[in-house]
Amino acid sequence: MIFQIEIVEEKQKILIISKEKSAFVDDLKNQLKQYSAEVFFSSKAPTSLKIFNYVFLINSHFPLEKIEKNNQTKFVFLFLKKRVPFYLLNHQEKNLKIIESKTKHLTSLDIDRILWFIFSQSQENFLKINPLIEKKENPQEKKFKFKLNYFLTKKNLFLLTIIFFLLLEMLFLPFALASSFFIYQSFKNLKNENYKNINNYLIIAEKLNNNSTKFYKISQPTLRLFGIASFFDNLLNVNQYTIESIKNIKFIINEGKTIQELIFIKNKSTEEKKLLETKLKTFNLVFDKLINNISILSQKLDLPFKSVKSLKNQLLETADLLSKSKVLISYFEKILSQDNLSKYVIFFANNMEIRPGGGFIGSFAVLEIRNYQVDFKVYDVYDADGQLKAHLDPPKPLSLYLNLPHWYLRDSNFSPDFVENYQKALFFLNEEMSFKDFNGGILLTTTAIENILKAFGNIYLPDFKDTINANNFYLKTQFNVEKDFFPGSRKKQVFLSKIINSLIINLNQASFQKLLYFIKKSLDEKQIVVYFEDPSIQSFFDSLYWSGRIIPPQCLIENNNCITDYIFPYEANVGTNKANFFINKSIDFKTLINNENEIIHQLTVNYENTSPSEIFPTGYYRNYFQILLPKNSSLKTITKNGILVDEYDEKDDLQFKQVGFFFEIPPKKKVEIKINYQLEQRLKKGRSIYQLIFQKQIGAPNSDLILEYQLNNSLSIVNQNFSPLVKDKTIIYNTNLTTDKIFFIELIN
Repeated sequence: MIFQIEIVEEKQKILIISKEKSAFVDDLKNQLKQYSAEVFFSSKAPTSLKIFNYVFLINSHFPLEKIEKNNQTKFVFLFLKKRVPFYLLNHQEKNLKIIESKTKHLTSLDIDRILWFIFSQSQENFLKINPLIEKKENPQEKKFKFKLNYFLTKKNLFLLTIIFFLLLEMLFLPFALASSFFIYQSFKNLKNENYKNINNYLIIAEKLNNNSTKFYKISQPTLRLFGIASFFDNLLNVNQYTIESIKNIKFIINEGKTIQELIFIKNKSTEEKKLLETKLKTFNLVFDKLINNISILSQKLDLPFKSVKSLKNQLLETADLLSKSKVLISYFEKILSQDNLSKYVIFFANNMEIRPGGGFIGSFAVLEIRNYQVDFKVYDVYDADGQLKAHLDPPKPLSLYLNLPHWYLRDSNFSPDFVENYQKALFFLNEEMSFKDFNGGILLTTTAIENILKAFGNIYLPDFKDTINANNFYLKTQFNVEKDFFPGSRKKQVFLSKIINSLIINLNQASFQKLLYFIKKSLDEKQIVVYFEDPSIQSFFDSLYWSGRIIPPQCLIENNNCITDYIFPYEANVGTNKANFFINKSIDFKTLINNENEIIHQLTVNYENTSPSEIFPTGYYRNYFQILLPKNSSLKTITKNGILVDEYDEKDDLQFKQVGFFFEIPPKKKVEIKINYQLEQRLKKGRSIYQLIFQKQIGAPNSDLILEYQLNNSLSIVNQNFSPLVKDKTIIYNTNLTTDKIFFIELIN
């Protein structure tokens, strides 16, 4: 069959665009010239197409927006042995026609068909060459078949099969990831103490994780074949154990509050005792599960990411702390249930009037526990001291600067070691009030009580018609207790008793997490220190440095070449005021290891007294400053604001050199204290360990601490347990003295 072609206009200008000039292009040009067309050829499209009536694009792409813009020009796309691209399939512009051929080798008859299709008035815009005779189809059906044929190739079918297989194998993953998301939401609500939403999130998370586990059974053999199953095993296990851990924590919080309330019910009935016993046992079981779940979680988190490693370390520390806490819980349960009386003394130390052992003891309480009954009574220290019959000479600074002829319980904590102070306090309690047979002692500073109050919010005291909280506790106490105070007054005793009673009544309103957090914070920062007569429980507190003891200056790392350095600065307010409330302090500790490998120290303590006046409770800060140094050290100089201090006390004992001196800081003034000393021990040749123990005083506020080490040229640092700034042979470490700290540096000389 021969097609007849009619050219509408004579000498129509036709542009052929093709990257290669093939035989088909030549044949097409020759055919077009027979019909009086002026044919041009180009390998790429020119800037303007307005002069051309037709543009033939062979195996070329062209932007649709340019086709729409040049609507007077007709565009013909010829795809030889190529598929029509997607962006052309759904476009039906009047000036656009598309031709697809399965081969590049077209006959003259094929070219005639193409030209007839192009120049005819047909509304169709798509032509497929091969087979030659095509059945007429609906345009939409043609497009559908084209798209279907486009996809259903062997290659695409193979890819679809692979994709389907992968989707089936990884079907568990979306459920696992969704479960992780809801676990995170439940954890976030737990952290924010929004308990209402926790259960809802946990239910969804658990269902998703269960579905994920079911689908994972299908995929697990394949993933094991490729050696990647362990990652997904861990992912599902982490989800499961995290869900269980959150459930455990929520249960512990709820039961903990109930147990707190039951403990402080007075004159418990048999049923209440039985209920408390049952709840304690259940609490212990869930607590054990939590420890186990967290331990497993830490093992499952085995990814080489910094954030994951950090989380793993936190979980390991938490599991270790919980395991140690279990000892304390078991001990408490034991003394709570036993018929024998357990008795503890609680000291309330005002660290706004700092003393070496924490602060001036204004009050104390006796806590008695027996057969699930808990009773306590608060005493004013002046009531006890007024009954002292024995005489004991006070420490020299108390007699010299406070003019005290006798030593009393209120001033008994004049050692930086709480255990020593506890033993001294037992002497006074026995001599003054015949109180004895204590099982242990606890000291709480004013700061510790403020920390605990942060878990309660506002506490209303009906008897005083006043509200206290963490921010106003100290000032309210000063106003209600110190105003018009005289020895024998019961105002302090009554006020503190009312506060403690109100805290017990409001226990169920307190944040359990915050309460535990601030108690631990106070223990860490030596605002609470504890001593028990029972060695098994005391070892727990010693291991966490919660006993307020002096740390023996011995090397904690096994090394024959180890230098143990030590420093413990502490203060005593001997001004009978509360000036420490207005004192700001920072510490700078410099160490020079010179060319002779001598170790030379300079301690700088900067004070600022922000007291507004000399009126009580503000005023001069009269400080008897003391410092414990290694016994094998020699004191060089002490200066105050650059002026040499000549009068100071110095004595040696079995372990330390103790130095003490007195100075004053007027209101609105600053003072700089510098102490220079040198160790007798020198750094040896070879690899060695330098260890510094820097102890914080009980009850002291957190202060800035800067460590600076200047090394000689022959020394190199191999390792250290802190992250300093290093420049040449100088290393600087900025930190805070929040608790006792131990610093290690490994050196090569």
